[in-house]
Amino acid sequence: MAKQRRPTEPIEHDVLVACRRRCCLCYFLENDRRPRKGQLAHLDQNPSHSDAGNLVYLCFDHHDEYDSTTRQAKGLTQREVRTWRDRLVAEFEAQAPTNDAAFSEGVATGAVDKRHPWRHAWRFPMWLTADQPELFAYSAPAADGICAIERIDLPDGRIAISCIQVPGNPGNSITNCAEYVCAQVCERFEIDVTRLVWLENYEFSIEASGSRLRSRSMTRDFRKSQSRRK
Repeated sequence: MAKQRRPTEPIEHDVLVACRRRCCLCYFLENDRRPRKGQLAHLDQNPSHSDAGNLVYLCFDHHDEYDSTTRQAKGLTQREVRTWRDRLVAEFEAQAPTNDAAFSEGVATGAVDKRHPWRHAWRFPMWLTADQPELFAYSAPAADGICAIERIDLPDGRIAISCIQVPGNPGNSITNCAEYVCAQVCERFEIDVTRLVWLENYEFSIEASGSRLRSRSMTRDFRKSQSRRK
C-alpha cells in the first residue's frame, strides 16, 4: 500500500480556493451549485501523490463513490472526474478579471503573436491542465527565459511534460538549460521526478485551426540529475 502524503497547506489552500468548495460532480451532474462539505480526493487514488494536479475536492458521497469498486454499475473514471474538475476551475477563472487588455496591447505592438493558442498568458496556473499549453518563465545561467509547457497524462500513471521553445524567447534556449527548466517545473507543480517524462519541442508552428502545436521533439531522462540537485 502506498504511503499517504498529506498535501502541503499551500496546495490544500489553492485547491479549495480554485473550486470554491464546490464538488465538481454535484455541480455538473446534479446541477447543485452550492458549497458542499467534503474532502480532497486523489485522482489516481494513490495517497502518496499529493501534488495539486492530482487532487480534486469532492463531497462525501461522491468521494465514497469514486473510491468504491462496483461489480455491475460503471463507476466514476479518473479521466471523467479530472474533466469535470478542470471545467469547474475554468468556469470560475472565466468569471475573474483577465488580461485581455494587456493581450490586445501586446498584439498591437507586436510583442505578442495573436496566433498563440494561449490567450491569457500569465494567469499563473495552480496545476497544469492536460493538453493545454501554458507559458512558463524560468531562471537560467546568464539569461532567464520563457517557454511553453504542456502536461500529458500517460495511461501508466506517468506525467509527460512537453517543454516548447517559443518565438521571441529573450533568454537561454530550452536546450541549453533543460535541467534548470525541468527542476523549476517539477518544483512549481510538485511533480514527482520518478513519474516524469520530459519532452523538448522545437520548430514551433501553428496550424490553420490556430490551436494545434506541431514540432520536432526529443526526450530526456532527468531522474539522476534531479536527485543530485536535491
